[in-house]
Formats: sequence, C-alpha cells, structure tokens
Amino acid sequence: KYSGLPPGPVRCPSKPALEAVLNAEKHDYIFFVAKADFSGYHHFSRTLSEHNRYAAAYRRELNKRRIYQ
Repeated sequence: KYSGLPPGPVRCPSKPALEAVLNAEKHDYIFFVAKADFSGYHHFSRTLSEHNRYAAAYRRELNKRRIYQ
C-alpha cells in the first residue's frame, strides 16, 4: 500500500514478551549502566549518585582499554 513498507506488521511481540511486560517485577531501580568488567551484566541503582559512581567506573575502564566514542 505504501512504498518502502512491508505488507504486514513490522513486528508482533510474542505472548511471553507481552506477559513479561504485564507481570514485570516491582523494584525501585531507575538507573542502569553496564558493569566495568565487560561481563555483559549491569549495575542497577536507586539514586543518581550511586549510578554516577558505577558510570564513572565504566568510563575509566573504557578509557583504560582505549575505547573512545
């Protein structure tokens, strides 16, 4: 119908994805940043100051590894 768009929905979420959203875990975390050990895990924080400490550690590790934006 419209040039450049597929004929159907671009993406339909799966039933487990919808259930995960509807039954999300309750928590107080509002910030997250990747762990500085590059493990693929994250630090979750309740306060900005806590988040800033984790973010600074991550930036230090990026600089140490010479990974720049």
